[in-house]
Amino acid sequence: MKIGIMLMNDRGPDGQPWDWRRALERWQGCGLESVDLFHGMLAAAGETVAGAKRLLDGLGLAPSIYCVPTDLISPDPAVRAAALDTIRRGIDACAELGIRQLFSHGGQHSNAGDEALGRYADGLAQAADLAAAAELTLSIENAGKLCHTDDELLRCLSLARRPNLRLTFDGGNFVLAGCESQRAAERLAPYVTHVHVKTFVPAPGHTPWPFRYCPVGQGLVDYRRIRDTVRQAGFDGCMSFEPEGGVDSDWERSLQVLTEIVNEVRRS
Repeated sequence: MKIGIMLMNDRGPDGQPWDWRRALERWQGCGLESVDLFHGMLAAAGETVAGAKRLLDGLGLAPSIYCVPTDLISPDPAVRAAALDTIRRGIDACAELGIRQLFSHGGQHSNAGDEALGRYADGLAQAADLAAAAELTLSIENAGKLCHTDDELLRCLSLARRPNLRLTFDGGNFVLAGCESQRAAERLAPYVTHVHVKTFVPAPGHTPWPFRYCPVGQGLVDYRRIRDTVRQAGFDGCMSFEPEGGVDSDWERSLQVLTEIVNEVRRS
C-alpha cells in the first residue's frame, strides 16, 4: 500500500498560487511516496508528462495514476467521441509514465437520470475496452449527481460489464451524497483500485453542504476501517490525500496521519 497525494492544481491552502514543486518536496517529508497526476494541472502549469516524470524521478517519488477530464455522458455524440480521444491520450501518458491505472473524471457533475446513466455506462465500456487493449485499469469515482452513491456505482458497473473498469473510492464524497462511507466500503471493496482521502465534520447551515473539511483522522470518515475493509478484498494500491478544504483540512497534518494509517499495515 502506498501513500499518495492528488496533484490537482497549483493553489496552496490559502487558495493562492504557490510553488507546487517545492510543496512535493515538503510533502515527501510527511511520508509522501506517490503522486496522482492530473492532465488539467499539468496543462495549466505548462508541464509535459515527460517533464512531470523527470521531476518525480528526481524527488524519488512515483506516479500512481493518470487522471483525465472526460464527458462520456453528454447527449452530443461529438462530445463523447472527444472524450474517447482524451482517454486515448491518457493511455499514451500512462505508457510514458510506466503506470497501469487511468482515472476518468467529469461528466457526473452536470448529468443525472437513467438516460444519462445508460450513456455513461456505454461510454465507460468503450473507454474500458481501449484501456484493456493497453493492459490498463480504468477507474471512476463517486462524485457529482451521477454515480455519487454506492447503489449508483454498483448499477453503473453492472451496466458497463467490463472487468477492467474499477472504482476510485472517495470516502468524503460519500458523506456529501448522504451515504455512510464504511457501508459503501463494505459493498464496493471488491472493485476498489484507488482511494481518495478527505473527510468532514457536520456544519449545520454551511453551504453548499452542511459539512466542513477537517484533517484526516478526524470527522465522519474512518480511513483505518476503510483501509482494513478494502485490504480484506485484496486492495494493495494507493491511498491519496485530496488537498481540498484549505486550512481546515491541514494538508501536512493530514498527510502525516495518512502515513501513519498506511504504515500501521506495514508493521503488522
